[in-house]
Amino acid sequence: SLRATFRWIVTIILFATRNDFRCVEAFAPASSITSSASLSGVGVDTARNGIAPAGRRMPFDGPPSSIFNSRLQDSRLQTNLQAATKSVEAVSSIAAVPRKMQLILVISSVFIIASYHISLIIKEKQSKEKTWRQYQADTREDWARHVQETEGWLYAVQTLRNAITAQTFLATTVLSLLTLITGRMWDIIRTQSTSGAERKLLTTQLVSVAVTMLFSAYQFLQGVRLMTHAGFMFPVSKGTKTDAIMRRTQNCQWLGLRWLYISLAPIAWTIGGSRAFFVASCCLLQFFKSIDRKPEGVGYEDGGI
Repeated sequence: SLRATFRWIVTIILFATRNDFRCVEAFAPASSITSSASLSGVGVDTARNGIAPAGRRMPFDGPPSSIFNSRLQDSRLQTNLQAATKSVEAVSSIAAVPRKMQLILVISSVFIIASYHISLIIKEKQSKEKTWRQYQADTREDWARHVQETEGWLYAVQTLRNAITAQTFLATTVLSLLTLITGRMWDIIRTQSTSGAERKLLTTQLVSVAVTMLFSAYQFLQGVRLMTHAGFMFPVSKGTKTDAIMRRTQNCQWLGLRWLYISLAPIAWTIGGSRAFFVASCCLLQFFKSIDRKPEGVGYEDGGI
């Protein structure tokens, strides 16, 4: 865990600067001397009995004053290490979030993202106002109708090729990122000595990241499939089937990007905890509001959100 890693870093720094005890005297007075073999592997009682720890030599060849100074240095080092560790634990306990608060933050984050998209769908179906996604879908439908009326097959093939290349690149990028994240988190779950609750939490975070990214890649690939199908239908289809297919391609692209954006929230949850999850959800809410509003300056002046 992060607490254990930080504790080891402090221990290593103190060992590296063991000749300068003034740097850690602010943690605890030197008079509070206790023994703890689990922190440094050097016990005060061991030094008093004249037994040299592994990798160290007791200065018995020198005068009694040097022996006393060596024992005093070991005692002060042990005391400072214990005081530093207690300070780290105190800071960690202050920064830690209670389990109930973590649950509240996670549920609130999911509710923020879900409620926004539910309200967005209701507005699109019940009101005359249009979102950016609807404008884009109408544009693709009008484009398909224009291609059939003008028989611009070469232009249509070039446009579809560019769109297929872009969505294929997005799908492969999402899957590559998912492979890296999944491999790293699986190694942590499999090798790190964590408790059952922490293991379940990491598994839940891994599943949430994987589900959002897989949905994103799936929607991108569905858009590629539909545009490939539309490319074959343009010269032979005489109805509105091609128009409907092009509208579905826009919906697939929108869903692919939207699931990719949403995946940032569980990634923040995995890296920074429940508070980072909540902050990321609030930032995503503002971002979604900015990109789903009425487009300006592109010929759509009426309606919108």
